[in-house]
Amino acid sequence: MKKLVKLGVTALVAVSFGGLTVTTADAATWHKGLPKIVRNKMYRTKFDMTYPNDPQYTWYKGTKSTLMEHATQSGAPYKPSKTKYKKVGKTYIIHGYDKLSTARNKMSGKSGKVYGYIRVRKLSNKKIKIADGKKTTKYEGKYVTMQRFYHFPRVNGRVQK
Repeated sequence: MKKLVKLGVTALVAVSFGGLTVTTADAATWHKGLPKIVRNKMYRTKFDMTYPNDPQYTWYKGTKSTLMEHATQSGAPYKPSKTKYKKVGKTYIIHGYDKLSTARNKMSGKSGKVYGYIRVRKLSNKKIKIADGKKTTKYEGKYVTMQRFYHFPRVNGRVQK
């Protein structure tokens, strides 16, 4: 009988102390920089061979805190800096400050900084899906599959960037 009482008291004490400790796990906190799947890597879309000797593609290059998007035959790249990210489900949401768009706003008389969102989802070690915006809407933010690459392709003996 004494053993049963001791066991009951021990269980009651364990449950009461276990119920008092509160642990909070906030998985959706913002982290500085870029996620590991994009940091110090380059990704590109499939080649569009509309023009026979001039493949068109979009590529991304990630550094510690900057993600640059560039397309062949385009002007200045979209380059959000001072990035931070959080993981929501299987998707990384990257938030960054775009200097070029902010400068364009100042020239046109608008004030304020321009921030952008990019969503990244890992498919494998060499493939990701990437989209603009916080979420997919009717007008923006469709995912594009990209593959990792190490060297820019050569076309007619010159590097195609």
